[in-house]
Amino acid sequence: MKKIYLSILIFLTTFTIGYSQIFNEAKTNLNGVMEPVGGWIDAGHNDVLDVILMGNNYVNNNQRIVSQLAKNNFNKEFIKVSNKFPPLHRGASAVGDFDNDGDGDIIMTGISEANQLIIKLYRNDGPFHFTAIKDYFTPVSDGSIDWGDFDNDEDLDLIITGKEFNNKLSTRIYRNDRGIFSEMDFGIPGVYEGSVDWGDFDKDGDLDILITGNSGGEPYTAIFKYENGRYVKLAQTMVQLWESEAKWGDLNNDGNLDFFISGADKNGYPVTFAYENKSNTVFRAVPLNVRPLKRASVDLGDFDLDGDLDVLMSGESLERSYTLVYRNNLGFSFEDMVAGLPGVANGLAQWGDYDKDGDLDILLAGITICYDFIGTVYTNSIDPPLKPTDNQLFVDTFEPERCGPYYYYVFSSCYCDPDGDGSNIAYHMYISNIHKQYKSYELNYKFNGLLIKSVPNWGNADRGYRTSNAFETKEEAEAARYQVIESYKSENYNVHFINW
Repeated sequence: MKKIYLSILIFLTTFTIGYSQIFNEAKTNLNGVMEPVGGWIDAGHNDVLDVILMGNNYVNNNQRIVSQLAKNNFNKEFIKVSNKFPPLHRGASAVGDFDNDGDGDIIMTGISEANQLIIKLYRNDGPFHFTAIKDYFTPVSDGSIDWGDFDNDEDLDLIITGKEFNNKLSTRIYRNDRGIFSEMDFGIPGVYEGSVDWGDFDKDGDLDILITGNSGGEPYTAIFKYENGRYVKLAQTMVQLWESEAKWGDLNNDGNLDFFISGADKNGYPVTFAYENKSNTVFRAVPLNVRPLKRASVDLGDFDLDGDLDVLMSGESLERSYTLVYRNNLGFSFEDMVAGLPGVANGLAQWGDYDKDGDLDILLAGITICYDFIGTVYTNSIDPPLKPTDNQLFVDTFEPERCGPYYYYVFSSCYCDPDGDGSNIAYHMYISNIHKQYKSYELNYKFNGLLIKSVPNWGNADRGYRTSNAFETKEEAEAARYQVIESYKSENYNVHFINW
């Protein structure tokens, strides 16, 4: 396929800030992955951020799960070093100093190469040396992990959500008592394909819980307030989402924790909201002028050094995947920085200042609409902050996607019961024939409408959903569609054809 390049000329007659390419790819030597586990960590004990990145990719249609530890070698370069972490995917990880020795330990959970659930806590014992400690925890897949001192005893506890053996959903809190963990039962609903985040939204000195995800056939979002030694659900109406992530953050600099959330509603449509903390007991939903994404990864941080929290997010819209950076202009006004990052699904996007220049860089992993596997670091070049200019004429040239503009197909997958009667619970994949798309979302709406009509339980199915990359010829699209079908068949999916 030919590469297509887009040049944009923008003439500004009013005050503006001119941005050239803000984020530039560093040299990482990492294998790109989807369904990643990992993130930033100071593994070298030198006060700089290294990278742990696990997940799966495909080489010649053969799946492989990789475990990678990359050393920050300065000069915008990372070098892979050996590690003893188990290759995992469809999981989560979190870094925190559980033993109060001044370095970052890491806990990780997910599905192994042998298709087993694994959870491990590794103590950081020196430069690139980690020791697995006793297993206190129940492993999960498709989950979320957060460290936080919920009992105020000056050591970090854990909250872990996800799907356990036999598909049991759980949210478990483990109290840390000088390195020994005990499970606490607070009756918080289990979720998967979501997130959990600790934060003191009511400023009473202890940690409350923001949770979202799939609660077992229903989208779920809730806040649990910690009071008198127990967690109590806040009586607050808020958007119910799955395939979602929610993060606490003071978005308007008023000293109170608000939160940002993005994911899918019950009908599979992407939704993004901010919730303003009005009185430490009431949150106000704020519609945003940002692109809503499902299967979302969300992170908050001040990338442009102006003193407020900006948004980094990746995930899927109805037509393709995106990775977006939104500058916070306060008042819950966010500006798309057109960062030129590859859009990824089934991924992660995290802020982190790896080069110690004071601004936030990006760790990005996932799969693009063109089936490219991403696993890399993008360096923030905005330091020092760019000066405003008047009446500026500038040219921004970038390569948006390595895809052609014409032919598409749509496909979706689920582990579900299509008929709703319990007779056919299995992995199912639905795929359309090839079409030429003329209007945005046209194929998506048609495809989803036919699924709703032909599959009785589709509205309740826990499904993944995406449009293919665009192809310049129908022959290329047919070949790619065949490859996708064969890939799903090799994973023992029942393939169904939705043609029109």
